[in-house]
Amino acid sequence: MTYFTRYMESGSALNVQLILSGRVAYAVFFLLYVGLAFFFSSFSPQAQIVSLWPSAGVALAGCLAFGSRFLPAILLGSLVFNSGNYFCQQGELGLPVVLTSGVIALGSVVQAWANYRLLRFRQVNILDAPSYAQVIRFIGIALLCCLISAVVGNAALSFSHSTDVAQLYWNNVLIWWIGDFLGVILVTPLLLGLFLRQLDKGARLRLLKSLSIPLFIIITGFQVAQQYIEAAVVAKTENDFALKSEALENTLKEHMSSYINALNQLGSRLAQTDEVDQKVFDEYSRPYLEALPGFAAISWDIVINQNELAVFEQHAQEEVDPEFKVIGKPLLPTDPMVIVEYIQPLQENNPALGFNVFSNEARKQSMLQARATREDTATDIIELVQAKHDKQGFLIFSPVFQQVDPGDSSLGGLETLKGFVVGVFLVSEILDNSEILQRLDYIDLYVYENDNPADRVFGNAAIMKDIAAGIGLNHQFDMGFANHRWIFNLHVNASEVTALQVGDSLNFLLAEALFGSLAVLIVLSSFGYHERLSRLVSLRTDELKQANAELEHFAFHDALTGLPNRRLFLDRVEHALALCRRNTSTAALLYMDLNGFKAVNDRLGHEIGDQLLKAVSQRFSKVLRDSDTLARLGGDEFSLLVPDSPSVDDVNVIVKKLSASLCDPFELAGTQLHLSNSIGVAFFPQDGSNRVDLIAAADTAMYAAKKSAVTLCFYSPELQVKPGLSGDIERLPQ
Repeated sequence: MTYFTRYMESGSALNVQLILSGRVAYAVFFLLYVGLAFFFSSFSPQAQIVSLWPSAGVALAGCLAFGSRFLPAILLGSLVFNSGNYFCQQGELGLPVVLTSGVIALGSVVQAWANYRLLRFRQVNILDAPSYAQVIRFIGIALLCCLISAVVGNAALSFSHSTDVAQLYWNNVLIWWIGDFLGVILVTPLLLGLFLRQLDKGARLRLLKSLSIPLFIIITGFQVAQQYIEAAVVAKTENDFALKSEALENTLKEHMSSYINALNQLGSRLAQTDEVDQKVFDEYSRPYLEALPGFAAISWDIVINQNELAVFEQHAQEEVDPEFKVIGKPLLPTDPMVIVEYIQPLQENNPALGFNVFSNEARKQSMLQARATREDTATDIIELVQAKHDKQGFLIFSPVFQQVDPGDSSLGGLETLKGFVVGVFLVSEILDNSEILQRLDYIDLYVYENDNPADRVFGNAAIMKDIAAGIGLNHQFDMGFANHRWIFNLHVNASEVTALQVGDSLNFLLAEALFGSLAVLIVLSSFGYHERLSRLVSLRTDELKQANAELEHFAFHDALTGLPNRRLFLDRVEHALALCRRNTSTAALLYMDLNGFKAVNDRLGHEIGDQLLKAVSQRFSKVLRDSDTLARLGGDEFSLLVPDSPSVDDVNVIVKKLSASLCDPFELAGTQLHLSNSIGVAFFPQDGSNRVDLIAAADTAMYAAKKSAVTLCFYSPELQVKPGLSGDIERLPQ
């Protein structure tokens, strides 16, 4: 049995006989297209990671069932899903979203139609006992066509996000491709198998067992596996982020500490130097400037009393710069002066030479705190005039003490504040170095201080909204920097999390596509094999039944004339006599012999004789009733059983018809042949109370008629002639 027949018109559907009526089936397929899209997308919070997209299979099944009439349903269904899904997630729906959804829907239409047309062109019929080669063609065509929607859809999404076409998210293309591919090869045969109208119950049962149930199990298994893999992928992404965040935290802490250590080491070396001059300072500071790009400048700020100002300026003009001039008046008459004596790099920071840092109240407090705590102290974030772009920076004052009496090495020896090593820092240079950027990679960083997210140190404060809402992945840690406490916030936005999970899912999805292809190949090929085998068995069974029927026919019918043979005739005689006994009725038995047949057989041959016998049997059959049993007993002898209590007159009428049928000559081998017959008649029960006696009586009467050269002879115990047909029937003498 062939399940599909193809229309010859171009663009028409396969003539798929569905269980449901046309309009109902169309509506069901449309609802399945939309409903399965929403249902399967709900399995994954990340809509891109859907390993099996059944709507693609529904689209192809609809084209196979309805042809081009189903294309509007695909267009509308895809538009409804994509627009509705965006609205459910974002709570808004604009024209750009509708246009993007329309392009995606158009890609789905082109994909389904191309797949359908290629299947028609290659004459692939997946439910009509498909061969191994047909199944491979079906899978190959699906793999090729499903790339259409993947490329078109992702191109539309990229354009809607102002992304260059050359920078398409190929991971998303691959996942989209795999999802549509698995949906086509798994769902299309499943749907057609479920909705196909079979001509018999056995065929439907075979279709369910061999095709629908295995495909349903595979689809269910894929979904269960996807949930497990997705949970593992989510856990892996979170674990990778946690490990990366910890490594980044350690790197940042180590990196930030290196600046404090640099200032302390420089201060320690300057404290041990009796006389700090330009050469010494340059030699000591240059390695730190080269190794640590976060330093915008390092200066040596000497502490002097106001009464020492004139002597200091003269010394600085001789040693540092002839135009050296102290700038910045003390805030109080008793305040010392902290003057920038040396600074590196000098060219960019030359205006800072001679500046009295102690003349600024905020910096004054920082230096006083540094002196009191004997620890490095940082200013708040300030605008640095020497920065070219990002001017966010700060100063760190590292106090440098020295012994009042260099020869006093006792524990109680007095120390005095010699000056400050001042580091001028650019925040962007500290946190934007190559090592940190490499570790940050896809992670956004925002740093604030004073436990207030509004006190920005570095980064984009906008990520704090996502962090507060719990969107994406987040990691927070704090770190002391000089006397400040900075809060570091590491964040991965939701789209980047999805991209990471997509990348981690690729191996699973590729394995799933391979397994799905092999599973479909096995299921459809096995179904095709069993279907062909079933049809072959059915064909052989029909042939065997036909052969048995023919054998049975030959066993009870004459091979030459097709009339009942002696065996069947005797059985019918027995049956007729039993009915006569039950109903107290009678029957007549006629024995006939052809006169002149032997001469024809001898003269023209047995082949002509056989043709003559067939012609005679046909003429006899035409003049008899359906209830009469005419049989050929052998040679040129025929017998006729007449039930239902026939009278002598009834028998005379029958004999007359039989004899009249032989009046016209037979045209055989270009010769006209003339025959007549001799008939003997016996009645049940008067001429014979059983089959044997009745047949013997009719046979005796027939030979008596033949011997007397008459047409008809009725049996009597004395072989006397009973009244027969007038004219051509003679009577035996009493």
